[in-house]
Amino acid sequence: MDTTNTNQFLEKILNSPTFANKEVLKGLLSYLFESSKKGIALKEIDIAIDFFKRDNEFIAGDDTIVRVNIHKLRSLLEKYYLNEGKKDDTVIEIPKGSYTLNFTRRGQNRTKKIRKQKIKIIAYVLLILSVCLNMVLLLRTNLINNKRNNPVWSGYIKSGQPVYITMGDPFFFRVNDTASNTIIVRDITINTTDDLKKNNSYLIPEKGTKILGLTYPYFSTSNVWPLPDIISIFAKENIEVRLQALSELNAEDIKRDNEIFIANINSFGFINKFLEQTSIRLHTNPRQIIIHKGADSLVLSVPEYIHGYYIDYAFLVKIPGPNDNLITIMGDFHASGIKGLSNYITKQSSLNELVKKVKKDFGKFPEFFEMVVKVISYNYSDFTTELIYFKPLSGNINF
Repeated sequence: MDTTNTNQFLEKILNSPTFANKEVLKGLLSYLFESSKKGIALKEIDIAIDFFKRDNEFIAGDDTIVRVNIHKLRSLLEKYYLNEGKKDDTVIEIPKGSYTLNFTRRGQNRTKKIRKQKIKIIAYVLLILSVCLNMVLLLRTNLINNKRNNPVWSGYIKSGQPVYITMGDPFFFRVNDTASNTIIVRDITINTTDDLKKNNSYLIPEKGTKILGLTYPYFSTSNVWPLPDIISIFAKENIEVRLQALSELNAEDIKRDNEIFIANINSFGFINKFLEQTSIRLHTNPRQIIIHKGADSLVLSVPEYIHGYYIDYAFLVKIPGPNDNLITIMGDFHASGIKGLSNYITKQSSLNELVKKVKKDFGKFPEFFEMVVKVISYNYSDFTTELIYFKPLSGNINF
């Protein structure tokens, strides 16, 4: 390994936009890099004690901090080499099941991949011969599906680039402990460091103290329910889909990648900035979606607490990103709205109705648009979904 050149590649990675604001993962990559240079074969407990400052009683089965962060780092490296590092000669990898970095040249990677591909091809041929009838049926089904052009997602499919589905993970305040681990304090009264100091339920992040809270994001049902419908659209076209949490990203990530953002409106965070050049505005107290229509405004309100039958609203905004990327934003208040919306734009029968209506009103289905649906619901289940607002958007969005 040429340490001089590799050092330069490491610095380029650490200073890249992909690794911006990822201080813990930067430190972890540097730690693994120095260990690999010294030929040290790290174990999980070594990283836990040396880097994350766990004590000698660390039990891997009870504390997943190493595995979780190695997984995040591996994914972030893959993202880097798809973007800023796509022309780098040297590739830094973390092989699965190992904590030692691999440094390979692009050509070496290609040779290994070709060898693996040959083995896979042989296996695939044998498999095809044994299940040829099923393959014929599958190909026929795929041909039918490919003919069904979904205008909502066609731009993502045509680009051929990975689609990042970002889910809003609601949290109120983030702090770092002495090992620079991000801790999320989930208390609606804690929003600043001063709030944290005034609350006796929590300890200040000083030496030897611990912060109460969770070290992982969680998602509401609004985020999870649409995933099977949306992911299936891209799976049929062999488009890679990557899931991520909003708390792990910054605005530059959204501006660079093909993004689909899904969240409860209370969890939008900085995503609200992307709505400023549309007609849609969001209020969380009271719970409202406001559509500005010239001098008039349409205010759509939902109850704070629900029981039995109720009306939920959901919206979708699709806008162009500044780097020839696509940004789609979906949100609701009570989970059933986003479920009704995702069904409406992925199921062929309702999609046909949407396309027919839009073409009648506007002549064609636009690439960029905003829409709002009304969903009649019962205890978080969607019954009927009705389009109540649709507006084409221009491709000239200023960021």
